[in-house]
Amino acid sequence: MTGSASGNFRGISPAEFFYRNRQMAGFENPTQSLYTTVRELVENSLDSCEEARVLPTVDVTIQSELGRTCTVSVSDNGTGVPDENVPNAFGKVLYGNKYSSRQRRGTFGLGVTMAVLYGQISTGTPAVIHTKTAQNEGNEYSVYIDIESNSPIVKSSNPLKRKERGTTVHITLNGDLKRSRERVIEYLRLTGISTPHARITLSLDDTERYTFGGFTKKIPSLPVDSLPHPHAADLELIRRLAAKNPDLRLHEFLVGSFQQLGHKTAEKFLNFIRMDPRATIGSLDREALSYLGNSLRKYDKFGKPSATCLSPVGKESFFNAIRKEFNATVIGYSQRGPLEWDGFPYIVEGVLAISDAFEQSDIPHLFRFANRVPLLYDSTDDVFAKTLKRIPWARYKPPEISGVAIFTHFCSIRVPYSAAGKQSITSVSSITSEILSLYRELGRKLKVFSEGKKRALHSRRKLKEFSRLFNLLAKFSSEVAGVDNIPDTSRMINELFEVDSDV
Repeated sequence: MTGSASGNFRGISPAEFFYRNRQMAGFENPTQSLYTTVRELVENSLDSCEEARVLPTVDVTIQSELGRTCTVSVSDNGTGVPDENVPNAFGKVLYGNKYSSRQRRGTFGLGVTMAVLYGQISTGTPAVIHTKTAQNEGNEYSVYIDIESNSPIVKSSNPLKRKERGTTVHITLNGDLKRSRERVIEYLRLTGISTPHARITLSLDDTERYTFGGFTKKIPSLPVDSLPHPHAADLELIRRLAAKNPDLRLHEFLVGSFQQLGHKTAEKFLNFIRMDPRATIGSLDREALSYLGNSLRKYDKFGKPSATCLSPVGKESFFNAIRKEFNATVIGYSQRGPLEWDGFPYIVEGVLAISDAFEQSDIPHLFRFANRVPLLYDSTDDVFAKTLKRIPWARYKPPEISGVAIFTHFCSIRVPYSAAGKQSITSVSSITSEILSLYRELGRKLKVFSEGKKRALHSRRKLKEFSRLFNLLAKFSSEVAGVDNIPDTSRMINELFEVDSDV
């Protein structure tokens, strides 16, 4: 029994739901909340800069005072936020521009407003936003969230000039900088790896200053919105698409609504499922729409999804950033995709490197990224971490090679996160199999590298022994010949063994 007739039933707003369940979004305690606030603001800044097609310059400042009260300020040179959107963008939970069909760092339109909400409930202070677009000289806002109605409360709004286009956000919250410090530094350091064209600075209490990234001046192509893949079609998607153009004939509806579904493919598909291509989509009842959606998901002759909506880091950028940040020797790169899970296109890429900066272990040290965002928490629940343990690394990695690391990146228009906090990726069978293949390929590259190192070591030892014997021979020959000067044998040895003079 769910309740009595006299029970008080009511709904709650999204803001109130996350106010009650803020741990779901990464605001579980002061340590994690400070880290999550930095992360959400930086992600928004990077997305804004890439929209503006400029090299991102993101400045992060954290000031701690009165024990656990911290003020986080993040400034960028992005597009800025239009005045009419500022209140809702920072004062309404689940509002934003993250709901298109292309890769973005954010997912739910949740993170920044959750940081504003957490700051409000933990310190009673509003978020302060100073922003300038190409259309104005700059304005500053102080914003609260009305939790019951999930609507913004604008405490103040005043013109405030800003030299350059962009946005600065200040949030005061209950945070523990002492415990969050290393995690924040690591997050920004790894963001410089996955977004190597960005330059990020961090200032802590005006006493510590760090710079990350800035490894390249090449701005990656901006992902473009894409039509859904047919394998993403469920009843709700079909119903929504049909409602937009109910008079379209079924053939034209399929061609115009989905990627990888041209006229010939649509004709073959409709013949296969025995549906009339001349019927209008609006004339189909719920049962027919459900049958159409199920058939689209199961049909196995559609092409692979388009990758134009995705933005992998790429081999060159990954290699360059890892070499510079970790002083590493990069061994290999592998990429799987574009593929699709439940109709959502994705790419998995990975880099294997060795460096003294990586801890020695029986299995490689793992760095995880999703849509260019470093994942630092909940690694035990993550598909990349779980799958890594399934590989017999002893087969590929000899004991004398230590400090091996794998950098993995999953990019998709929808990442199957385990929770709203976006810290780990759940296991999906099709994705898991591709990650296994990626690890095995990187393992084979490690084995080739290891065997090459063994051969080189053997050759150096052999050369050293021959050098010793040749020097002895030269010495004895000189003594027999009565010559005082012992001839140099290094050139003869190098020519004999066809090696460089610096071996």
